[in-house]
Formats: sequence, structure tokens, C-alpha cells
Amino acid sequence: MSESSAETKKQILESAKKEFLEKGFMNASLRTIASNAGLTTGAMYRHFKDKDDLFCSLVDEAVDVTTKAVMMADVMNHKKFENPFSLEHFTAETETTEALLDYIYKNFDAFTLLLTKASGSKHENFLDEMCELYTKNCEKTFLWMYKQNYVPKKTDKMTMHVVASTFITSFAEIVLHKVPRKNAVAYINNITEFFRYGTMHLLGVDLMK
Repeated sequence: MSESSAETKKQILESAKKEFLEKGFMNASLRTIASNAGLTTGAMYRHFKDKDDLFCSLVDEAVDVTTKAVMMADVMNHKKFENPFSLEHFTAETETTEALLDYIYKNFDAFTLLLTKASGSKHENFLDEMCELYTKNCEKTFLWMYKQNYVPKKTDKMTMHVVASTFITSFAEIVLHKVPRKNAVAYINNITEFFRYGTMHLLGVDLMK
């Protein structure tokens, strides 16, 4: 891609982000996006095939980063540790959480688009999809823990769904309520601790040992 082409694409994306943030995906106008970027609609189509392509170009990286963070709950990741309740594992979880939090604040507009402006787009079910993915990972991981005798109890699917979905939604609340970065750290630390030890209790882990 030539330097001029890259700059044009950047201008289109900046114009698109402003339009999507103001009007949402459904009501955003391609004509307005092109005009504000100093282009005709036809010229814009040389860079993006349609409105959904534009929207995805603004948010796909955020989706990928979130998905990778959620996948840290899968069985294979837990098998890396001698004990899934070790300090080493909890430290790794904390690092993943902090990295995701940092990314959210560096890309706050992308998450605002995903969570509040995506209706009608490819990513309109982003939050539900992340909740479902995290729930499935947790279900498989906790079943593996039970079979490996790391935990003495199973947890029913509905309980697991509510717990896992609520944890993921806790991150969305940061964006939905525009929580200041300094406040978000304490909030997420509290939520993480609450869910970590609450889940251990549900699985029958004796926290007094």
C-alpha cells in the first residue's frame, strides 16, 4: 500500500469512527463518512467494500484481543500449571486481566462501538458471544478439574452460565459507565477476587487449608 493510499484509508477510518460513535452502525451514512474524509462514496469503495467492512476495521482487533483473553480460561492453559489454584496461576490470571484492562483504555472508542453502537453489524452480539465463550471454557475446565480431583464438586450449567457471564459483563460495565481508569483498577481487582474465591467455594475447595 502506498503512503498516500494508507493516509486516505486512515482518514476514512477516522471519519467512520466519528460517524459510528455519533449515530451507531445502523444510522451511519456512508455518504457522510466519505464526504468528511474528502472523498466520493465511489472512491471510498476502493478501500472498503461496504459499511460492515468499515465497522469491522475499527473493532476487529479489539474482538481478537478480548477473545484471546477469554481463551485463557480453557483447559489447555490450566494444564500448564501443576496446581490450578497456585499463586503462579493466580499471578498469570492477574497479568491477563491487567493487560486486557490496559488495552480497553487504550482503545476505549473501539469497545464503545462494540458495546453500544454495533446493532446491525457483524459484531452486534459481541458481548453475548464473549459470555458464551467464557462460559463454555469454564464448564470444560471445571469438569476437567473435577475429573483430576482438583475440586470435589461439580457446578450446574445454569450457575456456571450466570457466574461466567456476570464476570465478563463486569468488564463491559467499565465502558458502559465510562469508569475512569484509576477507578477501574480497584473495581476489577475487587470483582476478580470476588469471583475467584466465590467460584472456588462453589467447587468445594476448602479455603481454610
